[in-house]
Amino acid sequence: MKILALTSFLFCAVLQAANSINTPMVIPAIGTITVVTPKSDKELAWVDEQIQAIKPQRVGVSPAFINSLIDPIKHTVAVRTPSVPPPLLNAPKTTLLAPPKLGPLSVIPSVVKIVEEPLRLQALMNRSALVNGKWYKINDTVRMYTLVEIKQNSILLQGSKGQPLILFLNKTNSNIQINTK
Repeated sequence: MKILALTSFLFCAVLQAANSINTPMVIPAIGTITVVTPKSDKELAWVDEQIQAIKPQRVGVSPAFINSLIDPIKHTVAVRTPSVPPPLLNAPKTTLLAPPKLGPLSVIPSVVKIVEEPLRLQALMNRSALVNGKWYKINDTVRMYTLVEIKQNSILLQGSKGQPLILFLNKTNSNIQINTK
């Protein structure tokens, strides 16, 4: 099977190499092939007549009808006009409307809650602590706490009433080492 495929490939390659670009391709003769050629100029004249017959502009929808159609893409918004009662018969021509009646004012002031992100110790370096993206030293104020002590893996914060708050480092990756020279 491989030998047959190889020989047919080589045979096709030899035939292709034998034919130059300008020579016509050889078509194997299976039956008789008839090529229709124009017998006279009368056939060509007939084709020209047919082409001339379809050249004139065809009658379709009039431009007036097309312009009368509503644009389906155009967006229109209906404008509402306030309904004004008709003037009274004996009233002066300029009448003023009565002011609207106001009910009891029950406006409740909205309380805006500020949600703060919890304090998070991110890094410790050279007696400084990175808390929520900002560096602090001892005796700095972190929100309502004072930074009292910095240890190897934690910091001690003390509130205004003396309540302690300890923040620890999260050990995320032990493969990272920072060497300072």
